[in-house]
Amino acid sequence: MSSSRTRFCTSGLVAARMWKVAMSEEVGKALQSVVDRVNQAAARRPKTLPAAAPRLVAVSKTKPPEMVVEAYRQGQRNFGENYVNELVDKASDPLILDSCPEIQWHFIGHLQKKNVNKLLGVPNLLLVETVDSAGLADKVNSSWQRVRGAGAQRLKVMVQLNTSGEQSKHGLPPEETVATVKHIVSKCSALHFLGLMTIGRYGYDLSLGPNPDFQMLLARRQEVCDGLKLPLEDVELSMGMSTDFEHAIEVGSTNVRVGSIIFGNREYPNSAGNTPNPSPAPSPEKTSKKVSDAAANKMQHLTV
Repeated sequence: MSSSRTRFCTSGLVAARMWKVAMSEEVGKALQSVVDRVNQAAARRPKTLPAAAPRLVAVSKTKPPEMVVEAYRQGQRNFGENYVNELVDKASDPLILDSCPEIQWHFIGHLQKKNVNKLLGVPNLLLVETVDSAGLADKVNSSWQRVRGAGAQRLKVMVQLNTSGEQSKHGLPPEETVATVKHIVSKCSALHFLGLMTIGRYGYDLSLGPNPDFQMLLARRQEVCDGLKLPLEDVELSMGMSTDFEHAIEVGSTNVRVGSIIFGNREYPNSAGNTPNPSPAPSPEKTSKKVSDAAANKMQHLTV
């Protein structure tokens, strides 16, 4: 090997090591900052709310496996993905399988029936947060029994509501919440109903008062608990993302989905053909990227 080629290879290795060290430090600092903010927000919650500690889901979409492994090394266990194909690839990546034996995957994107079987084959799948119809629940229920076998542990699911009424958002109409949850509890023996989930309107100005999407989810949980005689503490709430997770926790969220402020800004493919799981409708969090940076910055610096 020539000296110039040797120098090129050596410099490449050095650059790779430097990137890994820098990435490790940045992910570690960012993750710890978010964990601290989660704990502080939980401490500000009224004592009248259920005392369940908030669960932090690190949303790793578009990020490489190395970043997932680094967050795992820092103590993070729950990770979320929006696209079925990307989740399948990451969950099956040899680096993640070898380095993250206790990882727990959440699917938080729009789920089409044609992709259910593929999703349910994911190793260490903990929770599907986006069941938005009784029909989809039936499909997930039957597929889980077929893919995992009759003796498998029940799959945890949440029912996603479209609390903002936006056409760009997926989710169940709020008035159908009780009937859909009743269907899952009574008809879907392979599923464990864990709670309710919403995306909500992006960029809400908290100076106008509590987020109405979060208030809607709280109200629908109360209706579910009253109608189906379920203890309030048994029905979780997944609400709150990078710009509003602290407020969400303060009003009762038990599950927040935070990505960009842990892993950095996301880079999306330019063409639909390169999208991990293209679909006619935009994913909830990808839609939120269309909001102006000014609005996002405003939300990020609000004191709640």
